[in-house]
Amino acid sequence: MSTSNTTEGAASIDRQIPEPRRSRRSVWRQFRRHKLALAGLVILLTFSFGAAFAPVVARHGPNRVDLDNVQQSPSWSHPLGTDSAGRDVFARILHAGRVSLSVGAVATLISVVIGTVIGLVSGYAGGWVDNVLQRFTEYVMTFPTLFALLVLVSILGASVFNIMVIIGILGWTGKARLVRGQVLQGRELDYVAAARAIGASDMRILFVHILPAVVPFIVVAATLSLAGAIIAESSLSFLGLGVRIPTATWGNMMTSAQSLHTIRNELWLWLSPGVAIAATVIAVNFLGDGLRDALDPRQEA
Repeated sequence: MSTSNTTEGAASIDRQIPEPRRSRRSVWRQFRRHKLALAGLVILLTFSFGAAFAPVVARHGPNRVDLDNVQQSPSWSHPLGTDSAGRDVFARILHAGRVSLSVGAVATLISVVIGTVIGLVSGYAGGWVDNVLQRFTEYVMTFPTLFALLVLVSILGASVFNIMVIIGILGWTGKARLVRGQVLQGRELDYVAAARAIGASDMRILFVHILPAVVPFIVVAATLSLAGAIIAESSLSFLGLGVRIPTATWGNMMTSAQSLHTIRNELWLWLSPGVAIAATVIAVNFLGDGLRDALDPRQEA
């Protein structure tokens, strides 16, 4: 069979055999029905907007020291009070969002790319390739994640870039197994078998026929992974192994909560970053639930 005939045949199969995909309109219609997901989207967009335009929204610089206003309670001039160096907590919350959200987003992207590639190859190739990749995945999964994070950060350093990469390369295993499972199912479907029968290449089958059906599952996994990455960065910073002060992150702003005096008398110092972390994680989880329902082809349009 010639290359041109193969391409034409594959295109003909694409037109004749419907694949389990949903239109963007039906996905949005289903997503709007999930009120908590909409609320999560609004919260996440609000934090993202505040982080992106922090220099405009905040009236003070995040590292501007004002010794005349040390540990001041919330006021009109400082809506969330000041810390032990007189720095505006509201400004630091907004600028910290830049770091925390960026670390979460980039780490999630890294883990999604690694997990998707390994899952696709493992599920579609099968045989010894699948066996080797799955044993490697299981080996990585046996590492205690927090312990591995602490060791790697201590060795490589606590820069923003290193933390992004470390969290990303430790968080791909679940996605790889998820993608592999979906590929194992997808490669046995009728339209994939038909494409294979008329001579479509493995690359075409994998990326044109199988991958689009797996994307919804990857999107949902990515949203949930974002929440985990933010918590991981915050945990490292809280323990003093994350991004170093004076660069603000929600995690290192929580270090003030280690003092019993601060916990009792200066609630604004630790409650503000704590609420930011909790609200973002909950919002991302709600968003993931909404996307899962909206992208599920079994749901009614």
